[in-house]
Amino acid sequence: MKVLKFGGSSLKDGPSMKKVGAIIAADDEEKVVVVSAIQGVTDSLIEFMSEVRQEEDVQRFIRELRDRHVQILADVAGSMYVKQQAVNLLSEKLVRLERTLYGITYLEELTPRTKDLVQSFGERMSVIVLSAMLQDMGVNAVPVEADELGIITDGQFGSATVDMEATRRNVAPRIADMLARNEVPVVTGFFGRTPEGVITLFGRNGTDYSASVIANAADARSLEIWKDVDGFMSADPKMVPEAVPISALTYEEAAELSYFGAKVLHPRTVEPAKERGTVVKVRNVFKPEYEGTAIGDIEAVKDGMTIKSISSMPNMAMVKAYGPGLGSRSGILSEISVLLSDAGINVYAAATSQTCISMLIEERDLRFAEKVLSKARSSVVDRIETMRGLALLCLVGEGLGQKTGIAGKVFSIVAANGTNVSLISAGASTTALTFTVRREDLELTARTIHRQLFRPDS
Repeated sequence: MKVLKFGGSSLKDGPSMKKVGAIIAADDEEKVVVVSAIQGVTDSLIEFMSEVRQEEDVQRFIRELRDRHVQILADVAGSMYVKQQAVNLLSEKLVRLERTLYGITYLEELTPRTKDLVQSFGERMSVIVLSAMLQDMGVNAVPVEADELGIITDGQFGSATVDMEATRRNVAPRIADMLARNEVPVVTGFFGRTPEGVITLFGRNGTDYSASVIANAADARSLEIWKDVDGFMSADPKMVPEAVPISALTYEEAAELSYFGAKVLHPRTVEPAKERGTVVKVRNVFKPEYEGTAIGDIEAVKDGMTIKSISSMPNMAMVKAYGPGLGSRSGILSEISVLLSDAGINVYAAATSQTCISMLIEERDLRFAEKVLSKARSSVVDRIETMRGLALLCLVGEGLGQKTGIAGKVFSIVAANGTNVSLISAGASTTALTFTVRREDLELTARTIHRQLFRPDS
């Protein structure tokens, strides 16, 4: 049995959805399909909630959502019976969404709980349309919502984590029963529910994570992540034109690349897959003949090049907390980290000295971080300084941390360009080497490192 995941860009219109249908229908193996919202729908839901609205705005918005989904449905399904059943299901979802949006409008209040609930409707509608198309093609597809399936989360709004043990108890028998009836479950990605039934999201690209969770729970042999890209590349081709496709990665390599800027997978996708030894394949929906990138615990992967890929995050900033003896004071780093974490601000790298603690965050979080860290000012923290305009570069490769001379080569190459390096992290992972440069130096640095080090004998 396998799990197939399809992203929103693969479902943006009728022709795209038909390509997805052809891939599913051509696969004779038992399977579960996991899908994102139709492209742009989640963004439109977020945008609608971001402003104060009137009753007529809600009515117009619901009508636009209905029209878009019904138009795609008309493009992909011919049977009037199938289409009418799907329209009825869509209407039920839209009524619930409309009532929720009215509540937000009347109360003029948007809570994290309501925001997560509203965003879940993109997936709730897309599974209905895709299932209808598959039924029209002769595939016994059944739309399934993640909360009904029993994907249980820890309750963290916007970035929830799955309770894998509880989820497995719920999901495994339900999927087994459906497959025994020769049904193809088409499951909503992106969200789950708390034990009490509250909807929580997994974050952007969270459907990748959903699919990996379902693959784990159902003991799937493989997980295919179908996107609009060929898989992982040796660098971002927009930045490094000579970048080449990567045929295979270890779980650790894929996780580090995803965390440090590669947008191919949700960063936590590999966790459930690795736990069960499920091979993950990233493939292109528009090039189904291309094998893409395989991710797994494969010895052949580890015997290749040391440097597999270069990823980057261009919009970073540094926060520095200063104080006498700061680095040796017990609990100060922990206090600062907790303050940032509670505010939803991720720290990508940190370094300490006797008088300073430096932390790398996304630039969009900088002003909020300054406000949050003002609470840490005491007799220990004298002042807080910030630095904008940074970029983070990450080199990834299995065993990179143990291979003598790699870091020296990298920094020699960077120095030859006249580029200044700061906040180096070479010990946090044996698979990744990260460092920051000025944002204006990012592209030249990435291209130069790729040209010099991305060779089979590197």
